[in-house]
Amino acid sequence: MIKIAQINLGRGQAALQESLQAAEQQGISILMAQEPYVGAKAHITCKYRVIQKDTGNKEKPVKSAVIVVNPNIQYCVNQKIITENIVACRLCINEFSIGVINVYLEEGADIEDDLCNITRFIENLDTEHVILEGDFNAKSPWRGCDAGDRRGVVIAETLAQLDLQILNEGQTPTFHVWRGAREYSSIIDITTCTTALLNRITDWKVDPNLITLSDHRAITFNLNIKNSNKTTHQRISTRIYNTSKADWETFTKRLREELNNSKVTHDFIDSIDTPQLLEKCIQSYITSILSSCEDTIPVLLRKIPKKTQWWNKELQEKKREVIKKRRKIKYANERRKPFVIEDYIQAKADYKNLIMAAMTTSWKQFCTRQDKENIWQSIYRIIRKNTTTKEDTLLKSSAETNTLSPEQSARLLANTFYPTDDNSTDDVDHIKIREKATKIRENLNDSKIHIHAVPFTATEVETVFNNMSPKKSPGGDGLTSDICYKSYLAEPETLLKIFNKCLSLGYFPQEWKNAVIRVIPKPNKEDYTIAKAYRPIGLLPILGKVLEKLFVTRLTWQLGHENKLSGRQYGFLPQRGTEDALYDALEIVKESLRNKEIAVIVSLDIEGAFDNAWWPAVITELQKRDADPAVLRLIMSYLSERSITLRYANAEVTKNTNKGCIQGSICGPLMWNVLLDSLLQETEKWNVHVQAYADDIIVIGSGKDAKQIEEKINLALEHISNWGISRKMNFAAHKTQAILITKKIKYELPNLKLNNTKINFSEDLKILGLIVDRKLNFVKHVDDTTKRAIALYKKVSRTARAQWGLNSEILRTIYLAVVEPTILYAAACWGSVANKVQIRKKLDRITRMFSIMICKAHRTSSLISSTALARIIPLDLRAQEQKELYLIKRGKPLIHLPGRMLAKPISPFTLPHPAERVRESYDLICTQEDVNMIQNNWPTIYTDGSRISGMVGAAVSCWKEGKEVYKTKLKLSNYCSVYQAELAAILKALTFVKSKNEFNKANILSDSRSALECLSNPSTVHPIAAEILTKINEIRNNRGDVKLYWIKAHCGILGNERGDELAKLAAETSKQAPVYDCFPLSYAKRQLRDNTINTWQERYTKAETGAVTRRFFPDVTESYKTIEKINVNNLISQILTGHGGFKAYLFRFKLAESPYCSCDNQTSQTIEHILIDCPKFQLARLECELRMGFVLQEETLNRAINNNDSRTHFLKFAISSVEKIVKENKT
Repeated sequence: MIKIAQINLGRGQAALQESLQAAEQQGISILMAQEPYVGAKAHITCKYRVIQKDTGNKEKPVKSAVIVVNPNIQYCVNQKIITENIVACRLCINEFSIGVINVYLEEGADIEDDLCNITRFIENLDTEHVILEGDFNAKSPWRGCDAGDRRGVVIAETLAQLDLQILNEGQTPTFHVWRGAREYSSIIDITTCTTALLNRITDWKVDPNLITLSDHRAITFNLNIKNSNKTTHQRISTRIYNTSKADWETFTKRLREELNNSKVTHDFIDSIDTPQLLEKCIQSYITSILSSCEDTIPVLLRKIPKKTQWWNKELQEKKREVIKKRRKIKYANERRKPFVIEDYIQAKADYKNLIMAAMTTSWKQFCTRQDKENIWQSIYRIIRKNTTTKEDTLLKSSAETNTLSPEQSARLLANTFYPTDDNSTDDVDHIKIREKATKIRENLNDSKIHIHAVPFTATEVETVFNNMSPKKSPGGDGLTSDICYKSYLAEPETLLKIFNKCLSLGYFPQEWKNAVIRVIPKPNKEDYTIAKAYRPIGLLPILGKVLEKLFVTRLTWQLGHENKLSGRQYGFLPQRGTEDALYDALEIVKESLRNKEIAVIVSLDIEGAFDNAWWPAVITELQKRDADPAVLRLIMSYLSERSITLRYANAEVTKNTNKGCIQGSICGPLMWNVLLDSLLQETEKWNVHVQAYADDIIVIGSGKDAKQIEEKINLALEHISNWGISRKMNFAAHKTQAILITKKIKYELPNLKLNNTKINFSEDLKILGLIVDRKLNFVKHVDDTTKRAIALYKKVSRTARAQWGLNSEILRTIYLAVVEPTILYAAACWGSVANKVQIRKKLDRITRMFSIMICKAHRTSSLISSTALARIIPLDLRAQEQKELYLIKRGKPLIHLPGRMLAKPISPFTLPHPAERVRESYDLICTQEDVNMIQNNWPTIYTDGSRISGMVGAAVSCWKEGKEVYKTKLKLSNYCSVYQAELAAILKALTFVKSKNEFNKANILSDSRSALECLSNPSTVHPIAAEILTKINEIRNNRGDVKLYWIKAHCGILGNERGDELAKLAAETSKQAPVYDCFPLSYAKRQLRDNTINTWQERYTKAETGAVTRRFFPDVTESYKTIEKINVNNLISQILTGHGGFKAYLFRFKLAESPYCSCDNQTSQTIEHILIDCPKFQLARLECELRMGFVLQEETLNRAINNNDSRTHFLKFAISSVEKIVKENKT
C-alpha cells in the first residue's frame, strides 16, 4: 500500500516546503504538484527525485511535476511525454507498474490541444494501470460541482472515451480561500483512474489540514499493490552491505568455519590441477564469504533522504494554530466573522514567514559548519543541493526514429560501448595477427611446455589491498574491498594460494569476468536520447581486481625495467603526467620557432579507442616484448569469455564481449599502452614528433615552408592511418584538428589530409586541457580556466552573503584546493606569460572576486587590500612560481645552490622485482623497560636526526650490554630536512651492521615514525629509503638480520637521548663534508615562495590603491600572521579597507549627500577619523588607549592591530565605534 497526494501549490515557496514536510511526516510516497514554486531555475529543486520538464526557460516554467518521495519507487523519464503543464511517466513499485499523469490545464489555453496530448501520452505509457489527476480548471457535475461549464463537458467526454473513472466523492471543495470577507470555493482538482485500477484505490479524500499555505486543498488516496508477484525492488547499486556496522571479529570466525565446511583448505588448493576444479574452489570461497556476511554485516538499506532539518516544534504548533483558526470561520457569527477571517489570514501569513525564516536559519547553519574534517563533505553537499540529478532517459537509435523501450535503450548502449570483434571483416593483415595470437595461445597452453611462474607473495597482495578504497563500488557480487581484505586477513594463505594457482594454471576465473556497467551522462550534452551522450564505467569484482593488479604490476615493472615501452607515451605510467606531455610538446614547438621554422600540431582522434582495443593485437604485442610467459598466459585467459551486464532505465541486458578495454578495469590502461606502443616505437624513425597521452595522440611537424611540413606530416598521417586499419581502429578525420604556430607574418597553410579528408586549421587547439593558440600567448586558455573557476564560484556563492555564508576559512580552503589548481593547471607551459598585462588582468579578476568573498569585504575593495585580508597570493605570481617549481623538478638548479641537485624520486623500474620486495614492519617502544624486554640479545642501535640553529646533523649510537660501543656523527647540508637526516642515520647504521661481522644482526631504534612508515612501503621511491631497503636485503642475504623499532622521543631512554645529543653536536660542531647534499622539494618550494612574497611585497608597497590596509599592515607577511588570528567578517573588513558605511565612502559612490562627519559637519568621515579623531568616541578611545599603553595615531594603527597584547582592546573599540557609525548612516 502506498499513499499518493495531489495539490496545487499556487507557486508558493513556503507551500512547496510545507508539502514536502507533510509528505515526509505522513508517509506519502508520490506527491503530484501543480503550480509549484520553481524560482529562477524555472524548475523544482529539492532533495527528492522530481519528474518534470527539462527547462531553464523562465518564460515557460514548470507548472506540473511528480515528486517521488519513496526511494523504493523506480521510474524512467521519457521527455517526449512531458511538457511544462503535463507530466506522464511510468512508475515501478515492487514490480507493480503504473502510469501516472499529473496535469495543470491553464484556463486560457486551448483545452482541445491539452486533451490531445493527454490521449497521446496515455497511449505511450502502454499500460492498463493509469492514474490521471490534477488541476483541470473546469467544472462538472460528475465530480460534485453544482453546475458545469464547456471545459467541464469536453473533459468529461474525453475521460469517458479513455475509460477513466472519476474518484472525486461528495461536494468538499478542492479550492477554498478567503479574500477579505468573501469566501471563494470550487471543485477544479480531480482524480481519475482506469477501470483496472479502480479496486486498488481506497480512502480517497480531500484533506484541508495537510497543506495550509495553498488556496487549494490536498487530495490523498491509497494504492494497493499487494497482488504483485515480488516484494523486492531491483537494486541499482552493486553495494549490498553496510560495512561501517560490521562485526569483523564474528565475521572472521564465521568465515573460517565456512571455509572449513566447504573444504576450501590449503591442501585442497594445492591439489587442484585443472581450471574446472579451480573455478569450483573459487565459487566455494566466494559463497563462504557471502554466507559469513549474512549474520555479521547488516544489509545496506536504500538511501532515504534525511528529514527536513528546518522543521521544528514551533512550526508544528503554528500549523495547528492556523488549522484551528480556519475552522473557527465556519462557526463564527456574521458580526464576528470578518475579525475571525482577518485573524486567520494574519496567522497564515505569520506561519509562512516563520517557515521562510526557519529555512534561512537552517541554510546558514548548514553553510557555516566549523568542522574542518568535513569541509569537502559540506561543499559537495552544497553543490549537490543545487544540482538536479538526471534520471535515465529513454534513447533513440537515430534522431529520426521513435523512442526505444527501456530494454531496447539498454541494448543500444551495450552495443555502442562494447562492439563485437567480427572476424568476417578481417583483411590479410588481420588474419595474420589473429593466427599469430592463436598460435601463441596454443603454445602457452601446451601441456608439454613447462612455464615457471614466480609465485605471488603476501607483500604483493597486502600492497594491493592497502591501495584500495572501501568506498569504491564493488562488482556484481557486492563484496567491497574491506570485506575482501578482512577475508584475506582471516585466512591469508588461502587467498594467496588461490591467486598463485590462477597464475600457475594460467586461468583467470569466470566468476571475476563479468562487469556490471554503470552509464554516466556526459556533461553539457544537448541531446541525451543518443547513446554517445553517455560513457560506461565497469564495476568488476574486487577479488578479480586484486588478481588483475598483481599481474599488471609485474608486467608494468618488466616492460619498464627492460625499457620495452616508448618514451613517447605519457599516460598510465608512473612519474609521468599531462604536464610533462604538454611541456615536452611545446618545447619542440618553441625550438622550431627559435630555428625560424613553422610548426604544426595535429591532434588525432581515435573513434571509441578503448572500446575497440583489439585483443589479438594486444597478445601479439605482449609476446613481441617478451612478456613473462606465466603472466601472458593469465592475460590471455583474462581476455577470453568475458561479459558485461548493463543496467539502464530499470532494464538489464547481458552481452558477451571479445573486444575493448573495460573502463574501470585495472588491466585496461596497460593493454592500451601496449597496443599503441608499436605505433609510437615506429614513429621514432620519422621526421615528425608523435607522442600520446593514453589515446590522445598529437603529431608535431616543422619546416621552413608549408610544402616541407606538408610532405612530412602527410606521410606520417598515412602511416598512422594504416597502422590503425591493421589494428581494427579508425582515426576520425572529421574530428582531427590542426594549428599552425609561427612568428612569420607571411606564410601558407599546408594541405594536410587524413584518409583523403582535408584537415582544417583552427586559431586554437585544446590539448589535454591546455588551449594552445597560434601566438602562444594563452589568452584563450586563461579565459577558459577562469570561466570554469567562476562556474564553481557561482555554485557556492548562492550560499554566501556579506554577513553569512560559507565560513571564511572553508571558502579560503576551496579557493586554494579547487579554484587555484584549476586555473594553475599546466602553468609550466603558460606561466612565462602570466606577467603580461592582458593575462594578469584576467587573473586579477578571479583573485579579487574570491578574496572579497573570503574576507567579506565590500565589492569595491581593491585587489591589494582584499588579497592581503584573504591571505591569497595573486594568481600571476603563483603561476610563475608553479612554472619554476616544475622546472626544478625537471632538473633545473636553484639559483643560489649551483651544482646542487634535487632529491628526486628514483624510477620505480629500478626497484627489485615485485616478488622480491619486502614490507619492513616496525614495533613500538615507549619506555626503557620495553627496550630491555627485546628478546633477541642483538646490539641496539639508536639513530636520530636534528636541525638546530639552521644546521642539520644526524647520529648513530650502538649499545651492547648496557654500554655504548660505537658512535658516529653525520653532517648534512644546511638546506636538508630533518626527515632526510633521520633516513641518513638509519642508512649509516645499516652500513655499520653490514661491515661488522659481530654486529650483523641488530635492532635499530628510530624516533622518526614518518621515516619508518616510508620504509614499510615496499615500493617506496625515496632515494635514501630505497637504498636502505637494498642494504637490509644485502644484510639478510649475508646471513644477517635487522629489526626496526619506533621509539618515542624524549621519554628518558638513555640510548635515544644519547643519539639526540650526538645529532645536535653533528649539526653545530661537525667540520666534516656533508654526507648528503641533495635538497628536498620542500626546500625548493620554500625558496620559491620567499621569492614570490618578496615580489608581492614590492607590488603591495608601490600600489596606488589599498592605502588604508597598508596603514594597518605595511608588511604582507605580517598581515598573514595577524589575520590568521582574527575572525574576519564584513565589519572588520570595513575597518581594515576603509570601504564601508562611512560617509566619505558613501558620498564617493553617491550614496550620501555629504562626506562630512556629524561631529562637526566639516571633517570627512573616514575610518581614520573615526578611530583617531572623532569626539563622539573620545571616552571609548581613551579607555582603549589606556589599556593598550599608547595613543592611537595613524603611525600606531599598525602596532595596535599586530601586537598580540593590544589587538583585542583595539578591535573591541574599533568594532563598537564602526557599528554605531554604520547604524547611524543607514538611517
